[in-house]
Amino acid sequence: MKSKIISRYALIFLGVLILIIVLLVNLVPFFWGAVTSLKTARELMIFPPKFIGFTASIEHYITVLNGSFSVAAFNSIIYSLIAVVAGVISAMLSGYALTRFRFKAKKLLFYIIICGIPLSMGSAAMVVPNYMLFSFLGMNNNFLTLPLIYIAYNIPMAVWIMVGGMQGVPYEIEEAAQIDGASKWYIIFSLVPSICKPTLACAALMIFIGAWNEYTVSSVLVNSQELYPIQVSIYNYIGYFGREWGPLTAAATLAVIPVLIVFSFLGKMLISGLTAGAVKG
Repeated sequence: MKSKIISRYALIFLGVLILIIVLLVNLVPFFWGAVTSLKTARELMIFPPKFIGFTASIEHYITVLNGSFSVAAFNSIIYSLIAVVAGVISAMLSGYALTRFRFKAKKLLFYIIICGIPLSMGSAAMVVPNYMLFSFLGMNNNFLTLPLIYIAYNIPMAVWIMVGGMQGVPYEIEEAAQIDGASKWYIIFSLVPSICKPTLACAALMIFIGAWNEYTVSSVLVNSQELYPIQVSIYNYIGYFGREWGPLTAAATLAVIPVLIVFSFLGKMLISGLTAGAVKG
């Protein structure tokens, strides 16, 4: 009995220790970058670096916002919104079709979609094929190029999430709605989405993060300052002769803020969305 109690507390301690290590690994670089962005140009060169006791300044933020970063941030917001709206609608319709209709090769189609999930994590493997395709279509360096890429890369993950959510919705609810005179249009675009809100939020969050953080393909398919997304704009502060640490960390800190804002609103729905959605009786 005593050994079981010791083992239990040992596991709890190990879990807490792992959690602390993960938090440190993820939060310390962000904290260091945020602190660095508030230092003056002279204090950036001081070694060892100071975390406290320095003169705070927003000069690097002013430099960044007066440059091309503002345009890139606006571009990324538009690109991400287009990707989220189009991706969620497409994923919702695909998820509904895959869970409610019977047709040949349905499982094969679903497995093909699932095989596309690594695209949102390993986009570098598709740079050359995408470049050749968009060159053939004459769409390189076009405003719609990146939204189309973001939608295509993140739809597989969104469809997988939506299928799980749709499977958690009893078909009896739809039958009852049809008996009450509800149209198919109402069921698909009003009833089911209201039941699957956590799943929709989870899919939207994943698409937004994937679109906002994408860099590799964005740096290849567009080469105009007016079309650059935020991640490519950040990289502009890494030059041939060195790095502009002040503007670089200021731009990186600003780029994280929208993700934190979106996650603060939708993050609480992430777990329930990934675990097949919620059913309201």
